Amino acid sequence: MKFYSLLKEKKKSILNEWFDDLLSSYPEESAQFFRSNPNQFTNPVGNTFRLNLEKIFDELLCEKCSEKLPEYVDGIVRIRSLQSFAPSMALIFVFSLKKVVWQNLRSEIKKYNLYEEYYTFVNKLDELIGLAFDLYMQCREQIWSQKANYMNSRVHKLLERAGLIKEVGEL
Repeated sequence: MKFYSLLKEKKKSILNEWFDDLLSSYPEESAQFFRSNPNQFTNPVGNTFRLNLEKIFDELLCEKCSEKLPEYVDGIVRIRSLQSFAPSMALIFVFSLKKVVWQNLRSEIKKYNLYEEYYTFVNKLDELIGLAFDLYMQCREQIWSQKANYMNSRVHKLLERAGLIKEVGEL
């Protein structure tokens, strides 16, 4: 029995546990809402998490991930980068997939000696962690850039009103 066949076979339980792990970083009330309401309009965050986790998992099942993978990871990372998580907590969902897969497939990995295939899968997850970190940093840089531009604009307007600076055309 092949490792990737086992992943496909247990996909639903792995995805459910992975989704629950992601939601465990939220307050119980929020997690319950994200979990119970699959509607994309009334619960866009929960829906985005669920759909993108599944797409990421499907990409990991392929021999070579497509160019769509960053888009799927970005869907989750962009939301979590806006929230008040430390970077490690914002990206913990990627790390937790290792744990979830191991918990679901440990006995089969041991029984069928699938350590090499599991190791290959873990290497894909390590690359995914790097991708998620890069996307997280891009989002945070964009947020800080927007905040800096906003503050610069406000200070500039205050200085103009105070008569301390003039527009170039007013000289």
